[in-house]
Amino acid sequence: MEHGMEALSQDGNCQYSSPRWVQVWFLRRSRDKWKQKYKRLKVAAKRMQNRVNDVTRSREKWREQAERVKELEAQNAALQAALKK
Repeated sequence: MEHGMEALSQDGNCQYSSPRWVQVWFLRRSRDKWKQKYKRLKVAAKRMQNRVNDVTRSREKWREQAERVKELEAQNAALQAALKK
């Protein structure tokens, strides 16, 4: 009974039917593809984290500006009320 490149012998050890150089090539290719995939995902994760940081900073900036506007509006209302008296 064969499983891909391997076949189990009668004593339970793996006996590969493919030549060693084919096994090495296959495993190296598999490892290289995994590394490339990992690098792409790492770059994507970094990009998304930077985006989150940018949006967080931007929202904080807008929140501070909104608070400042409320303070100025309250001061303006107080001054308008003082003028009417």
